Amino acid sequence: VPSAGISDLVKDTLDQIQSDLYNKALDFQQKRTYHVDTWDDFVDVIDNKQGFAVAHWNGNSETEEKIKELTKATIRCIPLDNKQENGKCVLTGEPSTQRVIFAKSY
Repeated sequence: VPSAGISDLVKDTLDQIQSDLYNKALDFQQKRTYHVDTWDDFVDVIDNKQGFAVAHWNGNSETEEKIKELTKATIRCIPLDNKQENGKCVLTGEPSTQRVIFAKSY
């Protein structure tokens, strides 16, 4: 039946389109994600690179608000599989056990 071949071709083509779109978006995200450890680097990413700043945060909502006030960046995500690592909050220097993802909406 000729139409059976067409439905397989359409399915394969749609699967390839989906895969290509996903890979393009993933590549875009990865190229614009920066791990930062200092306030200056954080501000540089937020102001100049229009990307994601992955930085330590002390877990305090007041710190999050101060970062937003100073840069307009907010926490976009605290990954569920976030690696626990000791560090210092990018703004306050207080102890932190994990990084979070900050970005500014455009």
